[in-house]
Amino acid sequence: MDEKQKDKKKQEQPVTVNITNNNQFQKGVGAFITNLNHLTIVMDSEGNIKMEGVEASIMPHKEDAKDIGRIVSQGICTLEEEGLLLNLYDYTWVMEAMNQTDGMPSFKSPASFISYLRKLGISRLPSEDSINRKQNTFTGKFPEWVFIDCDTTEATRRINIGKRFLNICRMIR
Repeated sequence: MDEKQKDKKKQEQPVTVNITNNNQFQKGVGAFITNLNHLTIVMDSEGNIKMEGVEASIMPHKEDAKDIGRIVSQGICTLEEEGLLLNLYDYTWVMEAMNQTDGMPSFKSPASFISYLRKLGISRLPSEDSINRKQNTFTGKFPEWVFIDCDTTEATRRINIGKRFLNICRMIR
């Protein structure tokens, strides 16, 4: 075999890159690959790339508290601008939708929720009592809440506040 044939043969060999034991490897679509044990990337002579031996867990990307706060603040301001928070107790539906949605802040009490809103700069705030009273008026997992204190029109309005808030937050992200 002459030198030209040897060079051509070398060029046709696939290029292989191995990555092993790399925690917090950033993935481009807003997610992290955590606990990456082994990844082999192979490029053949035609430039085609494929991954082999992927052993990893993919975790959703979590925004930091500052980003979430900005998103929540903008979501609540938008609800206010749209006139959807008719009553101060309507913040109950926002709090409960957040509590029951992955990736959103969660609150153990109305006091912690109100304190959080105050830190975000929200000026029109409900009282703890108004949220406490409304927390006892429904059962179920969002958005299939069942209310004991209102008709279906009002129940739908309350659920829609939670849905609209979460949709606004998703659009901001």
